[in-house]
Amino acid sequence: MGLELLELRNVSKVVGNEFVLVDVSLSLKSGDVLVVRGRSGVGKTTLAKIASLQLVPDEGSVRFMGIDLTNSKDDLRSLLRLKYIGYVDQEYVLLSKLTIYENVELPLALLGIPKKEREDRVRYVLDQVGLGGLENRYPTELSGGERQRVAIARALVKKPKLLVADEPFSNLDEITTSKIVSLLKTLLPETAILITTTDLSADYGIGISKFLVRGKLV
Repeated sequence: MGLELLELRNVSKVVGNEFVLVDVSLSLKSGDVLVVRGRSGVGKTTLAKIASLQLVPDEGSVRFMGIDLTNSKDDLRSLLRLKYIGYVDQEYVLLSKLTIYENVELPLALLGIPKKEREDRVRYVLDQVGLGGLENRYPTELSGGERQRVAIARALVKKPKLLVADEPFSNLDEITTSKIVSLLKTLLPETAILITTTDLSADYGIGISKFLVRGKLV
């Protein structure tokens, strides 16, 4: 049995005047992989941001590593996110004035990891996502698929307990996607992984799939 990392219980979220999530419950232990499939606009990103402690639900409860975060302060969620959660944003959210190396290194620097270890980990993960040799380039010099791989590398470099990846394969070809999936498998069984995708049928060969339909996880 893996360590229970994330539990969402009866979570609902309103955006504007509409419920985008309705009574969603899920539980992830270390070693679990959940692929959430759904069409654009059904609430997958909202679910990903609640799971990664970036958003607070309007109803329901969130527990992470046994800590009830339902009424917690932002500082606690931010600390847990920095230390234990890797997040791949579908918009990449790279810092344009930092090199690829510096973007990937940033979370390690914030965690106070020694410089030599930071260098080893950054270079290793960049090699693993196929970006070795591009360390000194800037985000504006990369293609969309390359920027997506930088975002994946940044999420993986701190060896997270929970990895939440919001549509991480949307700009990747089939071969690159297969390589990234193989890389994600190396995180198991220590890490729990939540992936969202608009692809309703692709078989990534990991985990179980659920569908988000009209705000409900089925």
